Amino acid sequence: MPELPILILLLTVALVVMWIVGEASNKPWLRRVAAPLLFIMVAGISAAATGISTSFDSSIRYSGAVKRFVSAVIRTAERDGDAAAIDQLRKFDSVSIETYEGGALLRWLAEPVELETSNP
Repeated sequence: MPELPILILLLTVALVVMWIVGEASNKPWLRRVAAPLLFIMVAGISAAATGISTSFDSSIRYSGAVKRFVSAVIRTAERDGDAAAIDQLRKFDSVSIETYEGGALLRWLAEPVELETSNP
């Protein structure tokens, strides 16, 4: 297991304990140090968790969009011939971007699938 998550967990627990000890032993300086640091720590953990969750969601959506796009290109090649599939791939190559962030690629990848399903 990586050391950084364990270190963050131990530091968070230590700050909670420091805050509780400061409350119990009536040491205001300990409360004044531990409480803001604990708040910053929890906010940082929340921000990191949100970023990781968003990254996983984007990755899953991107993978699904690519799979649907490839399936649509294969169906187009089988139905209309290789030239139509090559045109779709050239269109994709001209507008594709390096990352899945921003959603433009996801919208473009969904377009052939939506056209495929609307045309019987």
